[in-house]
Amino acid sequence: MDLKNELWDFALEFYQQPEIEAFCLSLQEQYGLSINRLIFSSWCGCKGLRLRQNNFSGEAAEWQNEITHPLRAVRYKVREQKEQFPGCYQKLRQAELACEQVELALLYDISKGLEKAQANAQLVEANLHSYLKSEGLEGKNTPLEPLIRTANYFLSTK
Repeated sequence: MDLKNELWDFALEFYQQPEIEAFCLSLQEQYGLSINRLIFSSWCGCKGLRLRQNNFSGEAAEWQNEITHPLRAVRYKVREQKEQFPGCYQKLRQAELACEQVELALLYDISKGLEKAQANAQLVEANLHSYLKSEGLEGKNTPLEPLIRTANYFLSTK
């Protein structure tokens, strides 16, 4: 497993784009969506890789459910007292980021076996809809525009 890979680099840059962090966090809070899978779907579309609904289960999903989510829950509890224990909170944030990097590496490994397609905004949107479908949210009018717009920016500049 390669922790430092194209997907990791993309995720760091993509997440820093205007409105993406706040938008992804709102989708996570409102719909329970995974920020890593939203970024993965966008990256695959930018790379010309077609995702299917079944690409979102497996080892990466297990890692997220068994490791990342419980660690995040602990961090949220400590956040309420972070003034009292600032070092602890910061270490938990670092650990959570390290867990997310592992998860992205597992998703990156999935990308190696994906069907090739034309890299464009339509593929980004189709990949995002495959993810929504895997979460039972297809047809729920979940907003995706900021992700597609930002991916389109990456497509035009990279």
